[in-house]
Amino acid sequence: MKAHHEALELITPEAILNECTQLVSFNDAYSSHPLIQRFGSPEQPIYVDDGNVDINGVSYEQPLIMPIYDGQMELVQCAVMQDGQRVAVIPDGLAKGFAMYGDFHHDKPVIITYSLESFFKVAQTGYAVALVVLPTLCSKHQTELKASDFKQIQFVINQLSAAGYRQLYLPVRLEHINLEPFKALEQNTAVRLLNLHHEILGTESIVNLDQYEETDFLKEFIAEGIELLPKKTNLPKGHLAKPFKYGDGVFHLLEDGLYYIEQTKKDELRRYISSPINVLAQTRDTTNSAWGRLLEWYDADGVKHTQALSMELFQSDGVELRKALSYQGVIIASDGRARNLLQSYLMSYPTDARALCVDRVGWHDNIFVLPHKQIGQSSSDLIVYQTNNALDNRYQSKGTLEQWRSNVAQLAENHSLLAFSLCTAFAGQLLDPLNQQGGGFHIKGGSSKGKSTALNLASSVWGNPKQFYRTWRATGNALEHTAYMHNDSFLVLDEIGEIANPKELGNVVYMLANGLGKGRMTKQITAKPMHQWKVIFLSSGEKSLKEIMTEQGQKTKLGQEIRLADIDIDQSEYGIFDYVDFAEDGAKQAIELSKRMADCYGVAGIAWLEYLTDHKGERMDEARELLDQHCQALTVNQSQGHIVRVANYFALVATAGELATKANITGWKAGTAFNAVQKVFNQWLGSFEQVGDYENREIVAHVKAFFEANESSRFQAITPDPDNIERINNRVGYWKIENGEKIFYVFPEQFKNEVCKGYDFRKAAKALLAYNLLEHDSGKSQKTVRLPLRKGSEKFYAVKEAIFSWE
Repeated sequence: MKAHHEALELITPEAILNECTQLVSFNDAYSSHPLIQRFGSPEQPIYVDDGNVDINGVSYEQPLIMPIYDGQMELVQCAVMQDGQRVAVIPDGLAKGFAMYGDFHHDKPVIITYSLESFFKVAQTGYAVALVVLPTLCSKHQTELKASDFKQIQFVINQLSAAGYRQLYLPVRLEHINLEPFKALEQNTAVRLLNLHHEILGTESIVNLDQYEETDFLKEFIAEGIELLPKKTNLPKGHLAKPFKYGDGVFHLLEDGLYYIEQTKKDELRRYISSPINVLAQTRDTTNSAWGRLLEWYDADGVKHTQALSMELFQSDGVELRKALSYQGVIIASDGRARNLLQSYLMSYPTDARALCVDRVGWHDNIFVLPHKQIGQSSSDLIVYQTNNALDNRYQSKGTLEQWRSNVAQLAENHSLLAFSLCTAFAGQLLDPLNQQGGGFHIKGGSSKGKSTALNLASSVWGNPKQFYRTWRATGNALEHTAYMHNDSFLVLDEIGEIANPKELGNVVYMLANGLGKGRMTKQITAKPMHQWKVIFLSSGEKSLKEIMTEQGQKTKLGQEIRLADIDIDQSEYGIFDYVDFAEDGAKQAIELSKRMADCYGVAGIAWLEYLTDHKGERMDEARELLDQHCQALTVNQSQGHIVRVANYFALVATAGELATKANITGWKAGTAFNAVQKVFNQWLGSFEQVGDYENREIVAHVKAFFEANESSRFQAITPDPDNIERINNRVGYWKIENGEKIFYVFPEQFKNEVCKGYDFRKAAKALLAYNLLEHDSGKSQKTVRLPLRKGSEKFYAVKEAIFSWE
């Protein structure tokens, strides 16, 4: 720009920026720039002119150049800024737009600032932020806003509003918020004043919006401030919704409750119905069925509840509806008349708003639906979770992400089993987008080994560790519903030894991993849709899957053992810990970690969903590439299909952990997640008995056991001894001696249903062929034989006597 001092008004903003140096926050020149040193860093790129610029006789030495955009996000001007000097705008002198950082979306908040320090600080939070370019932004002494400054602020607000940005917020200090110029902005424009002083249940929070504020705290403070703003409506004074005439009276939703007021000739009858509850929208599914109502209310602690309830709950006497509402803090009058009026109000209150309801949590296009909220942007309807029962929401949060990251996650960074457990909590959201199947990991160890600590740590990603976990102490049907409620996410199951029916365990493991429930009938004798889900689950117990099934006289199948990978910590000196590094011993480390988890939880999961839903396609492309890399690294010396499959589960966990690290959720160094997962995978592989061609060997051993038990009792000789007639019950085939070797001819149906019971008979035939234990026709697994006792030729599985000596 310095080459055009004589004709600055003729320079385009693009040309100005092209001659500047773009600096990022880790450059020394960035941090040493006078404006950055004075006002703090936006942690975003800045433009700096490396020379001296003269504008209207004022010299600017290496000024910061700020792009100015209009409401259509087109570059229109540049602001020239130097500490202690008035801001110059090129061309035209007066700003025709605003400076900006962040991604601007029409239906997301945009924070408007008129201070450079505030602008830089808000930029660190990730919120879209606009700066009103005032001449005095860089002055040595900050002065009060003038009438012309308010005019420029109003110009920017109107510019953004006209461009379709619906959530505009202007942070204002407590002592300024009631000043007439600020009040006029809120009255005459689309902006909402964001009070920098909050009070919730007697607890005060104040921010100065300067460079010294903690970023995570400020981000949460802004979100809370927006949440606390009253709706901007033309409602009657004190009302939360428009009055609704019903019968002989009118419903009034006031700040202290819902009332039904009947007017008589002499008097007014005012009846209390319930605490305030707002009808936001009507809900329905994609087939225009499952109609319901989207409701919103606050409980006695000031916690907001939003829930879609099916219209089925409004039928009969409405007792289930009242139970669902009362359970979540709605206060309902006790008399029958009030209860009936509440039901009538919620059923009948008129609203044109619509929301799309779904009956399962998880991904719905680019939206991730939780029981109590939705993360991501929908191009059409609002999507909400709707249930016919009381909401069982275990996705709770406390504290800030920064607290969780520094007080909880970073303690696990140097402990492979803890880091691995934490990473499993992030993996479920990758299953469906990456077309992966669910699976589980089982931490096996004696008491006081830290199993519960690992499960609680993983649970802290999504909720209160004491409440988020589930137990194995349930029937298969109950666990099916539990898995469905954790679709596309993470499930924790504590103490496998307490399963209600141990004989069901093997089938339950298949069910959880395969993600398919049982078929059932409705009361109307029509088929209910089967529950389907994808979930990563983390289990614990003092016994392994194999040990429990053995106790029940059952034998584990390979498919079960690879769907629930056993991780044995009994031989670890410090149990779940690699070593003692933040307390006196392992037990005290577990106690310390538990204390910290009680103070902050649930925030990491929400941050993870926000990260994934922001440019979901790009995030999943990156995840797919990482998954391939990690899977290759874990299977360098492996070729067996079942080992590769388990390695893929572990690779998915590593991918989730590395992405969560990149999103600055864990606070770990890059590579930490993969290194932890690789260590645990190698530990699993070293203790896994079914390495090698195990599946075929397992099948052949089963077939061998059948012949050992039934050789003389269920096979009839083709040429019987007339002096010793055999009596064969439940015959499965014949035998005869050929070329000095005994051959057993098994009927195909008996081979399938008896000899290979519990296994795929096709795999069994291939296994016997692989070990040369079958005689067969060319290219077939069966042999065509004419037996003297039967008419014509038939096909049999011809098993050699060598089966008895196979090992």
